[in-house]
Amino acid sequence: MIDSNSIPNQEPSPGVEAPLRMVDERMELLQQVLSSRTFAKSVRLARFLEFICLRTIEGNSRELNEQQIGIHVFARSPAYSASDDSIVRTQARLLRQRLEEYFEHECPTCPVVISIPKGGYVPIFEPRNNAPKAPVPAPGSSTKTDESQVSSSVLGSREQTPADRKHGRRWIYGATAAGGTAVLLGLLAFYFWFGSRNQGPSEALWSSIFNSGRSVVIVPSDDALVLFEELTQAAVPLDEYLSGSYLEKSNLPHAGTTTLTSDWFAAHQYTSSADLNLAMRLSRLPEAGKAKVEARNARVLRIDDLKSNNVILIGGIGANPWVGLFSDRLNFDVNYDWKSSEGYVLNKHPAKGEAPIYRDAISADGTRRSYGVLAFLPGIEDNGQALLFEGTGMAGTEAAADFPFNPISFRSFAQQIGATSGKTPYFEALIETTSIAGNAPEARLVGYRLIKP
Repeated sequence: MIDSNSIPNQEPSPGVEAPLRMVDERMELLQQVLSSRTFAKSVRLARFLEFICLRTIEGNSRELNEQQIGIHVFARSPAYSASDDSIVRTQARLLRQRLEEYFEHECPTCPVVISIPKGGYVPIFEPRNNAPKAPVPAPGSSTKTDESQVSSSVLGSREQTPADRKHGRRWIYGATAAGGTAVLLGLLAFYFWFGSRNQGPSEALWSSIFNSGRSVVIVPSDDALVLFEELTQAAVPLDEYLSGSYLEKSNLPHAGTTTLTSDWFAAHQYTSSADLNLAMRLSRLPEAGKAKVEARNARVLRIDDLKSNNVILIGGIGANPWVGLFSDRLNFDVNYDWKSSEGYVLNKHPAKGEAPIYRDAISADGTRRSYGVLAFLPGIEDNGQALLFEGTGMAGTEAAADFPFNPISFRSFAQQIGATSGKTPYFEALIETTSIAGNAPEARLVGYRLIKP
């Protein structure tokens, strides 16, 4: 088994010769991952992984923040705002999933894995948790192999060639494959047996939305509407949005050499990559396989669609006016002031320790703060179910979207609201997300309310 110090993640001290072989081992693993089938069709994710791994191996992991990755990997300008452009956070989430897929399916016997802990972008090279501490001796052999010998056979001494090291790895893999497969099959059988009897709180929530008796419509935000509101500095009410009368306004300004007319807005439909990523995450849930799921543009949605289907709405009221239909049932009302370009959440009935209003802000130390609201409540006219992912901006909406996918945070929240393994009560949760100097945002639960059926 590889010694936990054989492929360190920390930066080497100047003048130390020993880490050279360790760097080679990390480079070898990186190249193995990049050339795999899992990453063959993901050029962007491969470039992302290569960039952060090389910076870490070279001892420059301190430079790995959201801003720098956006500039060097995704060709964003040095002046771009990481809080408004979620490309790095979105792709980092996909990269973590792709790495897990690679080490679980394509290379399940690799003794060392690469992971990217949430809350940052510095990769970690670490021994696999379930790797054996010693190789299984060959049949009929009475020779005992201690851990130091195994580590030597895997990593190789200074005189060993790369071919020798690879041969040593294959020997260990072959010796442990049979026993490891039996244990894995047993664990999988227990997992599915246990899981069929004990749903977690997030699974209970997904089962409430995705049920076989009703179709589910996922409605992402309308970013063309956001652009219109930014240009006119005025919100668009739902009735004007449904009728299209808001497009009759004639005071649209020029954008460079292009005149943005009502015809232009009527012909263009946009949504954010973050919304599309959330829609994909939802559609890939096991519970979603039991229901008919479709995505619908907010502009073509109709009231009857909300009455006859379960609905998932993504975005604040400025990006998705349909959430306004539920505002009278919510305590945390997400709003946006287009003249001041400021998002905020109105707390209609503050509890002890809560503020009456929560505004997006940037502190003196560069901390960016945004808010999101996750709400699960009855549908229109109490017909069906509705799930809302709202935010004062893109970062806030992402925080609301990530909350039910976080098993630790959501389980703790579920215990507070009295959720069981089979049922989740209607609720709304206010979530604050903060990011410092372009690093990955951290989220926390600010408050919640139960919603009466």
